[in-house]
Amino acid sequence: MQHGGRESVIQGEDEWIIQFDIINKEGEESSYIINWSTGRETYTERVSIKDGGIFTYIHHVYPQTVKEGKVNLAIYKEGEPTPFEQATYYIRFD
Repeated sequence: MQHGGRESVIQGEDEWIIQFDIINKEGEESSYIINWSTGRETYTERVSIKDGGIFTYIHHVYPQTVKEGKVNLAIYKEGEPTPFEQATYYIRFD
């Protein structure tokens, strides 16, 4: 993650847990938009982080919400048209 510290992808008994940090290095309080898509559901969350602050984001992914084994993530600084971070997580449920 460009603005992040740690990132973890953890397989639970009946879910995957994706966790990452967003670190605000903008020099002022900033807001970020976090978009998730699982192929069946889309989530959008807005967070505001003080300058130098860290926000730990945790997202739970369940089998019934994932269409093709992919979870897409895009993080935008509010007001920016292009995400500063994008990722695709490929997950399996056995």
